[in-house]
Amino acid sequence: MKILYGYSNCTDKKYNEIFKDKSVAVLQPDQKYHGLLIKGLAKNGADVYCYSGLPINRNVTKKLFICEKDEKEEGISYHYYRTINLPVFRQAMIMLGATKAVKRHKGEEKTVIICDCLNRSNAMGMVKGAKKRGFPVIMIVTDLPDYQFDGGKTAEKYNQLLDKADGYIFLTEQMNEKVNKQNKPYIVLEGHADYALPTIRQSEKYENDTGKKVVVYAGSIAKLYGIQNLVQGFILADIPNTELHIFGDGDYREELEEIAKTSDNVKYMGVRPNSEIVYAEQRASLLVNPRPSEPEYTKYSFPSKTMEYMVSGTPVLTTKLPGIPKEYYPYVYTIDKETVDGIGEKLKEIFALPVMLRNEKGEKAREFVLENKSNVVQARKILNFLEENY
Repeated sequence: MKILYGYSNCTDKKYNEIFKDKSVAVLQPDQKYHGLLIKGLAKNGADVYCYSGLPINRNVTKKLFICEKDEKEEGISYHYYRTINLPVFRQAMIMLGATKAVKRHKGEEKTVIICDCLNRSNAMGMVKGAKKRGFPVIMIVTDLPDYQFDGGKTAEKYNQLLDKADGYIFLTEQMNEKVNKQNKPYIVLEGHADYALPTIRQSEKYENDTGKKVVVYAGSIAKLYGIQNLVQGFILADIPNTELHIFGDGDYREELEEIAKTSDNVKYMGVRPNSEIVYAEQRASLLVNPRPSEPEYTKYSFPSKTMEYMVSGTPVLTTKLPGIPKEYYPYVYTIDKETVDGIGEKLKEIFALPVMLRNEKGEKAREFVLENKSNVVQARKILNFLEENY
């Protein structure tokens, strides 16, 4: 099967080149999400062609003309549209490039288009080209336009684009209820873990290396994600010989920096490359996601950090988000009371357990996602879905 994959990213090598002049080349979640899925599709024998306008704007580079060479990596072809780095011109050229790219593909091999619905210009061009060639278009929906763009005309345009799809890949079942009014074929895949992530030696764990038990949070430190409750709950728990390390940026940063100045066991680690964060997650004693479960948007999201956390082999503590299926809960610890006191109590409860039991929890979580949710396994489900429906 031939897959034409439309998104706004690139190979990891190209990504690092683009951001080489930045102080920290932060790996954006969509770069990791799509990169792993593309590799998973190729590992399952699909003939994958990727089309992108690159993750570039005037903040990333002042170059006016963007003309990057095509690449081939691990059997996957990557084509980057030529664009002028000015907003209106850039989007128009991406759309035109996508249309032409789809029209170029001929042959008897079954061809399906998969595209990121949030990369609108690329998706629109691919939809237009698909009509000429008769290819089905499957849209990946990682976030709902109504929440991503806070309603209004922009969200409406994205929703109109979603209606043009022939099928969908959703993160949660609730997304289907919201988007798929015409009952088109769909599949729910919460995300995917990196099947190739190597394990680390037990001697590298902070608990074994430095004697410190380290709790890690990595992601946006926006207040709406419950980061304040985590920090205050951790301080309240007052667990001996334990530190809280927080990676990321957001509107809680300045307050967090002040707390870190006066609290020896709360460390703000700043924004770091994903490779450093993943290694810190592997070395930690516990990984936490304190995101509140009440907001409506949580029905339509599956935090990418959940997969990254679980595949690390370190035990995970999370709230019971509506978008997380029940099959995950035997493999993680859960926050039952989403308050400062509730988080503090749960942390004390977990660290009262023998280290062997905690490590076993983390290892079972890793085994579960690698066997059932790796990028290779999830990509195989997508290809089976395409074979059955198109």
